[in-house]
Amino acid sequence: MENLIPYFIMGIFILIVQVGSLWLATTDYIANQPPLENPESVGYSVYYIVVLLLFSALIVYLIKKNKTFVIRGIIYLAIAMTLYYVFAAIIDKAVGLTDITVVISIAAAVIFAVLLYKYPEWYIIDFAGLMISIGACAVIGVSLSYIPIIVLMIGLLVYDFISVYKTKHMLTLANGMMDMKLPILFVIPKSWRYSYIEEDFSDDDDDDENGENKAECEAENESECEAEHKTEGETGSEALIQTEDAVVTTEAAVEEFIAATEMAGEIKADETGGTIDAAAEIQKKKKKSDALFMGLGDAVIPTLLVVSANKFIEHDGVLSMPALFTMIGTFVGFAVLMYVVSRGKPQAGLPFLNSGAILGFFAGVLISGATISLSLGF
Repeated sequence: MENLIPYFIMGIFILIVQVGSLWLATTDYIANQPPLENPESVGYSVYYIVVLLLFSALIVYLIKKNKTFVIRGIIYLAIAMTLYYVFAAIIDKAVGLTDITVVISIAAAVIFAVLLYKYPEWYIIDFAGLMISIGACAVIGVSLSYIPIIVLMIGLLVYDFISVYKTKHMLTLANGMMDMKLPILFVIPKSWRYSYIEEDFSDDDDDDENGENKAECEAENESECEAEHKTEGETGSEALIQTEDAVVTTEAAVEEFIAATEMAGEIKADETGGTIDAAAEIQKKKKKSDALFMGLGDAVIPTLLVVSANKFIEHDGVLSMPALFTMIGTFVGFAVLMYVVSRGKPQAGLPFLNSGAILGFFAGVLISGATISLSLGF
């Protein structure tokens, strides 16, 4: 039961992003932003997908060239701008925007971005991640109608699948961003003593290559390959990496290996001729990462549809039926995703989350009898 708590916290974070985005979208500062020329046009979906592809390619290139200062500059500038929208909307709701409060909002955004750079501990990153996610969902959700967002979600779903299972560049992107301690994810520690600052992701690329080799070997001779890799101690750490587009876990393999070595009382010789407990050695490796990670995109992308469905579909009350069922569908997809992940199998996150959200949206439309419209204009 204790092992399920981090997964439960992940769900709570998604719920906070959804509820916070719905609230922020109703504030005057966000709701009165100049609308797009045609918010129902799917042309915007194509535009965002192309921009995302180019941005991902740029970041991967910069990571391979070790241009970390450029990556940091891009990410922290985007963070500061998003935080400004959130702080400005909150201050406007509380006391109204004046020249002084605008300056306060800008200063708060800059100070927080600097704090993230200087001291990226997990609790600061989590708070910033919630604020960034809420701000991004509110701003984009009130700007684009539900059909363009659904098209965007489908495009990102396909991109997610390809980048995780085919090209695998998403793993390179995730490892590079995490190694730089960039605040683009949620960190859920399993111990209060855990420090994200001290976490070392420098070996993740090697682990990924080992995982790929193991998968190829399993296709040819599953039992022989599995025994070989267990002998090498390739069990990784008990960690979930749920990046913007991916979920990776090694918990099941770790537990299985430890249980096997403890029951059999296996030992292996060290370089000095002595012996060490194999289970104890793997346990040390297991403690290398005592936290779970969830990319902001896994909370943001489905929530865009929640906000848009509530903005662009007429309804009585606080929440439209399609928006409500989109939230429910997201959590159904999340539950399935966490079940698969808990079994120790790497998975792309958005196919589960986006599929659940989209199916939930159309279920809400059918139940409520709401009328939806589509524009193919570019």
